[in-house]
Amino acid sequence: MDTASVVALLRDTSRALTPAEFLASAGEGWKTPGLYSWWVDAAGAADLTAGLGVPVSPGLIYAGLAGATRWPSGKRSTNTLWSRIAGMHLGGRHEFSTFRRTLGAVLAHADGSAHIDEDALTAWMTRHLTVVAIASDDADTLGQLEGEVLASLDPPLNLQGMAATPIRSRLTELRRPHR
Repeated sequence: MDTASVVALLRDTSRALTPAEFLASAGEGWKTPGLYSWWVDAAGAADLTAGLGVPVSPGLIYAGLAGATRWPSGKRSTNTLWSRIAGMHLGGRHEFSTFRRTLGAVLAHADGSAHIDEDALTAWMTRHLTVVAIASDDADTLGQLEGEVLASLDPPLNLQGMAATPIRSRLTELRRPHR
């Protein structure tokens, strides 16, 4: 699949699932490599804005991949969309998910807390986020495709390999104590 097609699919919010809908699938159709995008509603964007002190708009906030072949070693990843989204993002701890760490750091700061409350974070994600996931048959080119997709989408909460912005600078500061 070409980059423009993947970007269009990841932007298609008619395909978005709530966390509850995604989890209710029990992994059916998601135990494969792929790409995903996370979307926040207006109330969630207001919470993120309060924590960051920098405006966050409702809409696309983050995108990522699961299951890409690791280069230059050629080692195949065992991650899938299901394990990444259900296990690491929605059911995990911030130490195992860059996305959870980012959200947790912002929300902890908004609450004046020095620690990420994992249960409160999961509840917040369930209330305010939706996810669009796209399965892929080609784990070998998924990493390169992700770079092209991120360059096109420019999700504000993605940090690695992205251009500096006020949101990203602030995120970097807020994430430091939550390693």
